[in-house]
Amino acid sequence: MQKKRFQAWVVSLSDIYSLKDDDAKGRLISLGSALTTALYNVFITGVFYTGFLSMYGMSITSVGIISFIPYIGSCFSVFSSVILERIRKRKRILILSKVFFYSLYILATTIMPQFVQDVHSRLIWFAVILFIAHAVYALFSPGFTPWFYFFYPADHERRTRYITLNQIFASVMSSLALILSSIITDALSNTPYYTSVLLGLRYFAFVLVLLDVSMQACAKEYDYPQGPKIRFLQVFTLPFQYRKFLMCLLLMFAWNFIANLNNGLWAYHLLNHMHFSYTLMNAMSMMYTIILIFTSSVWRKILRRYSWIKTFGLAVLIWVPTEVLFFLMTPDRAYMYVPLCLAQNLLSVGLNISYANILYMNLPSENSTAHIAFYSIGCNLFAFLGLMIGTKISSIGGDVPHMLLGMPVYSVQYTTLCRAALMLILGLVLIVRWRSFTPDQDIQEIEALSAAIRHNKRLRRAL
Repeated sequence: MQKKRFQAWVVSLSDIYSLKDDDAKGRLISLGSALTTALYNVFITGVFYTGFLSMYGMSITSVGIISFIPYIGSCFSVFSSVILERIRKRKRILILSKVFFYSLYILATTIMPQFVQDVHSRLIWFAVILFIAHAVYALFSPGFTPWFYFFYPADHERRTRYITLNQIFASVMSSLALILSSIITDALSNTPYYTSVLLGLRYFAFVLVLLDVSMQACAKEYDYPQGPKIRFLQVFTLPFQYRKFLMCLLLMFAWNFIANLNNGLWAYHLLNHMHFSYTLMNAMSMMYTIILIFTSSVWRKILRRYSWIKTFGLAVLIWVPTEVLFFLMTPDRAYMYVPLCLAQNLLSVGLNISYANILYMNLPSENSTAHIAFYSIGCNLFAFLGLMIGTKISSIGGDVPHMLLGMPVYSVQYTTLCRAALMLILGLVLIVRWRSFTPDQDIQEIEALSAAIRHNKRLRRAL
């Protein structure tokens, strides 16, 4: 039995990834890129990024400011469709723009603090470098989506497997890197080697970026569908002609606002206020991979039964109590951290699998670059607003707690209550109004499946 399951799993993999044709090869390259990206993102984002900034004297307010600067620069994607629609073959310029971006994002920000000693001046330089990097990259990065979207399987079942497998493999890679690097970093945290380790991991990440773009350069670039030439203002008007696509965009805008209310700030809180170790925090991140492997099949069944949108809404709604409980977590209640993280990791599997397809559900084939540019602008704008509001809330008390109901509360904890309230509203809307976001063909398939399930239940009761 186990041998048959393993053989079936291998067949399933070879059906998605192989070198037998350009599409399967493109998916294999996409997987390789996802694995490499997951690996280098471990060292340049999340808790390691927060630790890197804290190492150079950045306060929680400074971390918040640095975190929302990229979203301002990313708004320059409004010009991307005007530029990219005039370039028939974009592969080379996309690759070069990615190398330029990470040269600034990783190398420049790592080297700069060695020459700038004043903390305030460092903050300004961080902001300038990150703004330039994201502003330039925003002009070209939307081009990666239509390039690699050609490799997505058209069949619903194969597409779900493709998205899930990509996430599983990428999560395994990042988890292994997380736990190993965390153990090393914690072991050296009180030694003279701590700074060298954090910086060395960032340089290693840049080497992985070069490997990533080398793989992407091997993917075939198909001809892009050509619609009428796009004028600048059409970037803001075209999406309004496609109602369900616009509804999906509004969902993603809302989620980016909610998700970024304490992005980066929460990691700072856990590191500097709760005094959690890198190993503990990254071990919880690693648990996502284990939960993903064992529950992805369950979530795929839920997706097939309830749709991408309703599944996302269900996961969001169940997430709400965990945010409220995180508000109540204090150093004396540190035991709450692990079970709450496990619960959120379980829900994150459903969230991530369903969210990965929301952009593509109703994406128009013509002028896709313009639509993606609008999506990128909106997501970055709402992420910026969320992080700006979260930073404002966190800065009220800063690193000094106040007493509430007999427990010490930091201002950043109030962002969890804001997230809980907004997630409650969003989840209810998605569950009740899921048809407003879902393609008509998918609605028919889901309703037919629901009818078949009800019929089978009636038959079983009759027997």
